[in-house]
Amino acid sequence: MRGVCLLLSLFALQSPPGRTSDQTFQAAVTRIANETPGIAGISVVHVESGASVSINGGRRFPMMSVYKLPIAIHALREADAGRLNLDETITLTEEDRRPGASALAETIAAKGPQTLTIRDVLVAIITKSDNTASDWLLRRVGGPAAVASTLRALKVNGVDVSRYELEFAADYYGFCCVAAIRPFSLDRFAAAVGRVPDAVRRRAAQAYETDPRDAATPIGYAALLARLQRGELLAAPSTSWLLDRMREMHARDGRIRAGLPDGTIVALRPGTSGTTAGIRAAHNDTGIVTLPDDRGHLAIAIFLRGTPGTDATRDAAIARIARAAYDWAMAK
Repeated sequence: MRGVCLLLSLFALQSPPGRTSDQTFQAAVTRIANETPGIAGISVVHVESGASVSINGGRRFPMMSVYKLPIAIHALREADAGRLNLDETITLTEEDRRPGASALAETIAAKGPQTLTIRDVLVAIITKSDNTASDWLLRRVGGPAAVASTLRALKVNGVDVSRYELEFAADYYGFCCVAAIRPFSLDRFAAAVGRVPDAVRRRAAQAYETDPRDAATPIGYAALLARLQRGELLAAPSTSWLLDRMREMHARDGRIRAGLPDGTIVALRPGTSGTTAGIRAAHNDTGIVTLPDDRGHLAIAIFLRGTPGTDATRDAAIARIARAAYDWAMAK
């Protein structure tokens, strides 16, 4: 595994639940990391006790759609403050369509403009990871700078929001001129990306892996999840609503959720990049696990960067890490 020599030196334990379980967890996660191509970043926090474990926890990893959670938190804070009406009706048009995962983009292409509420847009973002919905909402609530300001105000460290989905998609594919597509057309964007030379795309994808923009440290992101669960970021009704919607996310069930016992409640926020020359720049899953028997919650952030191979192999590595974290917490 690329970077594996750093794993043991970057493995951190804080307020551990118990020496035996710590050693077991360390051995299990280190073994999985050794067997997984690319670079793994992992942070696990027991929310109620503060016990935490991390590997490469201070390194930055591209978030991809993992970054949609900070956007949702910012939007809900705007709603809590009375500056955003979630029941307002809006219309998404052809110009709003975005690349990547977006059922809304497909529906607009097939049926024309779509009318829905801002709450519906939020639900599409949280439960379906819809890129069209995400860029529209981000624009409506002040853009990346406004989300970044909220993160600073909340003293959230190690989580960056700097661009729209469309912008970092263009950067990943090495397409310089998305701003020149006016009015924007997803079909024209796709055609332009298709004309980018392979060598340019490879260099752009490699640069994307270490770009500090729209990236997070595993420690920073797990801390964000833990604070969300503790109700420190939003009003209580908004916290409950957001966590309930995150539990409805089933697009990436082969990752964290697949490693846990059947019926385990998990609030998820995954993220996945494209693949260039057989390498996936980002293959991530993050979430909040509800432990049985009133044992509390686990905040888990798992990022895989620069990984070759198959999605099934990457998913399985994340699932194995999640199970090791679960067993660690249950050994408390």
